[in-house]
Amino acid sequence: MKQGKLSKRALALGVCCTLALGMAPGLSVPGSSGIVHAAEAGGEPSQETQDTVAADPGQAQEYALEAITVEAKRPDWESKLSPGTVTIIRPDDYKGEQKTLPELLKDVPGVHVRYVSGKGQYTTVTVRGSTAAQVGVFVDGVLSNLGGDAAVDISTIPVSNVERIEVYRGYIPARFGGTYMGGVINIVTKKPDKANISAQIGKSSWGGTVAGLEITQPLGTGSLMIGINRDESDGDFRYENPYSKEVYAKEMPGLQADMKYVLDTFNSDMEFYTGVNPNYSTFEEVDSAFNDPAVYNQYLSGARDNWYLNNWFSSKQEMLDDYVANNIGHNPGFTLADAEQLYDRESKAALDAVRTTLYEQSAGTRKLMSEISDDNTRWRRNNDYKNTDAIIKWQDDHWLVKGSWKKIDRGLPRVLQWSTSNTSTTVVDLPGQFERKRQELTTKDLLVGRRDTSGNLEWGWQVNYLDQDKHYSNPDHGAGGNEKMLQKWSTYDSRRLGGAIDGTYKAGSNHMFEFLANWSKEKMDIDGNRMDELDFDDETTNAERFRKYYEQTLFNLQLQDTITLNQAADFWLTPSIRYNYSKVMGQAAGNKEDPIDKNHIWVKKEDSQVNDKVTWQVALKKQVDDHLTLRSTYGTYYRLLNLYEIAGDGAGILPRPNTGAGNVYGSKFPVPEEGTQWDLSAIWDGKLLGTNSSQVQLTYFGRKSENLLQLYRYGYDFWSYTNSSKGRVNGVELQGNFSWNKWDLNLASTYLHTKAWEQSNATSNAPPVYAKIKQTYTPEWEGSVRLTYRPDRQLAIFSEMKYVGAMYFNKYSQAEVQSSLTTVGLGAKYKMTKDCQLIAGVNDLFDKGPEMRLTREDSAISASLKNSLLQYPLQGRTYYMTLQYKY
Repeated sequence: MKQGKLSKRALALGVCCTLALGMAPGLSVPGSSGIVHAAEAGGEPSQETQDTVAADPGQAQEYALEAITVEAKRPDWESKLSPGTVTIIRPDDYKGEQKTLPELLKDVPGVHVRYVSGKGQYTTVTVRGSTAAQVGVFVDGVLSNLGGDAAVDISTIPVSNVERIEVYRGYIPARFGGTYMGGVINIVTKKPDKANISAQIGKSSWGGTVAGLEITQPLGTGSLMIGINRDESDGDFRYENPYSKEVYAKEMPGLQADMKYVLDTFNSDMEFYTGVNPNYSTFEEVDSAFNDPAVYNQYLSGARDNWYLNNWFSSKQEMLDDYVANNIGHNPGFTLADAEQLYDRESKAALDAVRTTLYEQSAGTRKLMSEISDDNTRWRRNNDYKNTDAIIKWQDDHWLVKGSWKKIDRGLPRVLQWSTSNTSTTVVDLPGQFERKRQELTTKDLLVGRRDTSGNLEWGWQVNYLDQDKHYSNPDHGAGGNEKMLQKWSTYDSRRLGGAIDGTYKAGSNHMFEFLANWSKEKMDIDGNRMDELDFDDETTNAERFRKYYEQTLFNLQLQDTITLNQAADFWLTPSIRYNYSKVMGQAAGNKEDPIDKNHIWVKKEDSQVNDKVTWQVALKKQVDDHLTLRSTYGTYYRLLNLYEIAGDGAGILPRPNTGAGNVYGSKFPVPEEGTQWDLSAIWDGKLLGTNSSQVQLTYFGRKSENLLQLYRYGYDFWSYTNSSKGRVNGVELQGNFSWNKWDLNLASTYLHTKAWEQSNATSNAPPVYAKIKQTYTPEWEGSVRLTYRPDRQLAIFSEMKYVGAMYFNKYSQAEVQSSLTTVGLGAKYKMTKDCQLIAGVNDLFDKGPEMRLTREDSAISASLKNSLLQYPLQGRTYYMTLQYKY
């Protein structure tokens, strides 16, 4: 990933943007636009668009597509409360395109989405070079991050009934409890306001189906919304595996030998039962013979002739007499004729059993032989998912009551392994070479809140409850007798109760105060296979050593003041101060003061840790004129740690021993990550390049991070979290939205320059010595372009291009790089009637996702592995079609 290569990629992205601009005809010709840049919050179409839609009500056969909000300005009050960088995404603008939250976030500058285990699987988001754990994800202002998770899996968050997604970078408004070094993503569900019913059904490649129903209805003093949605996929996409030829050459000779062995056994058995060795060499020959009545009857005759010999009788008559003698006692009517029939049945059953045994013994081998070949084409296995969610929400001018439920049932695909010594069958998605791992995640949450206004004070309270159950199962684990704890099945049951009071107070004409106080307590229980077994020593059960129960208490107190600095009311200073507190406790079974076992005496059955700190941030914003706004922010940040980072799991992850002078004094817990960050922005809002409307935002940012966590092996049988890394990041974000007569262009790009260091003597108590490392899974360049054309009011044609630059996947080596990815998408929306719309398109048109590679410049590994597949290949070309209807 050399600088020269990156410069070329950056140039290529710039050229694509330039070409997209050049493709838009008539840039200097003003006129009405089918796609508008909404000027007010809520995405209301401009008066110009309203006039266009209502120009000829008599044309009943023509129906205009709804206005698309590319990036709405914040309301005046919210812009004062949010002086930092914020981008708004409205999922309804992309409705029918079957986009999920990860796909929507890809269009936000500074945001990087990582499909850790593939599309539809565990997916994380990072902001401005942060870690995934440093990003806070909220739904209706309630934190989604749980202490039992390393980071939020954004693939599990539905967007079907969402009004907007707010992405904050840098300065974080005080109304979001906590302090997040990366940023905050706030998902705001729709507010029901009128009677309406809408439904959609869609299909996509690789067994994909989406369906949704949304009902809104006035009820009492407010309105009710009910939403039910389903998203599923088989996930069995096609990809090219370069190891197939190697596997075929390695495995096929053995499989052919296995087949020859079972066929030779079959021929020997046939000779034993019929007196004739048929010498068959293929299954086709066996099937042909047994399905031919003449041949089968010939074998059956031989089987009957030899049946008495196979049962050690000297003659058939002797065997018939034996039948009669053995049956006459309990069946007085049993005759010699009955014996003849029994003789025929048993000899036929023996003949048929020879064939049945052949098929049973060779079933696995035949299946592998039928599906492996020297063709590189493979299909991803155990990669399906079925996501179902429902929401019910009632809201009026004061009260909000919301309940939601979701269930995710998905297979967990096997990682495509690689080896520096040889290639094995596990590097290929072979039939029978995968485990049937599954995860079921069920989440239920309830939110009740009220807001009121009294003079200059606007305030509210809310209480929320969340219950999340995770269940993992792997029926194939331990089949060979080596069953491990929590590997066959496990459950993680989390419950969290929380509440908050927040509000704003306008003090005169120059101050707008915002305050928040919130509290939450989370509890998590863990259970699984072998918890009562003695896996670690002969005295301690797994339940007595492994953390089975956790608690985390969070408290945040935050205050923010927006100060108007001049009489023109176009210059603002916004300081903010935050107090954040966390207490984490992890517990194993037994007396909490006892050590977990005799070999790790510094770790108690119950460990706890309290962390708290005061941080601050400040923003300065100046509206230069009607078009140009400048702003700058600076602040300190503090990431509170999750359950495992403090207390470990009691098995492979333990708190670090605090040693000194040869003695063990107890556990040494890590401290929260912290740092500072700043940014400078310029926003231009006007009519550039002959547009009807446009907005361009350029931001230069930086971050300094300290006490970053790393997982180190401290003992021969355990790892520990320690604050052993630090990092720096500088970057540039560019976002532009342009609307012409019938064209609309949206672009976003990010440049990141990162530096990272790791403590080389982290396992000692000596002063730290740092060595430079690579920051993994952080592309230096990333960007997207979307171009939409509306030839008339019913049809919209759009194209997208997304680019993700190359990135390191080994922090210790600049020679191990994940390749870049450029994808192109095309689609169209057609409004058939005022209530019915059809959307069709294709993502990753050129099927580039499955081609992504990991490259290694290491002479010690084989040539084929120097350019290998991702461990979790990405789904490529996907066609989709959606039908939407409103009642």
